[in-house]
Amino acid sequence: MSNLAESIKPHAVLIPYPLQGHINPMFKLAKLLHLRGFYITFVNTEYNHKRLLKSKGLNVLDGFTDFSFETIPDGLTSIDGDGDDDVTEDLDSLRDSVRSNLIQPFRELLDRLYDSATCGLIPP
Repeated sequence: MSNLAESIKPHAVLIPYPLQGHINPMFKLAKLLHLRGFYITFVNTEYNHKRLLKSKGLNVLDGFTDFSFETIPDGLTSIDGDGDDDVTEDLDSLRDSVRSNLIQPFRELLDRLYDSATCGLIPP
């Protein structure tokens, strides 16, 4: 006797503050929630997503079912263009970038996720 409420997976959208010390624990939380049956949308900034792929390789995101990765613009660019320098260490610049660049794209992402949920593409 399964009802609709029991068959719908909960959906968690997780967005860590874009410092490395925040990303790894949030990712661990995402994996724990995923193991408990949650559909996960993990949101990362473009800069940190590129750093993740560069350090772990392109396959780091393979094999996650019911787990999606999204990126939002952050306005951060590395000084030399190759991403080796950590621009997130400049806390004043990071704070200003978060305030001016992340809120609207995150709202748009939530709207898109909500629209996908109402169409049945992902859990609400």
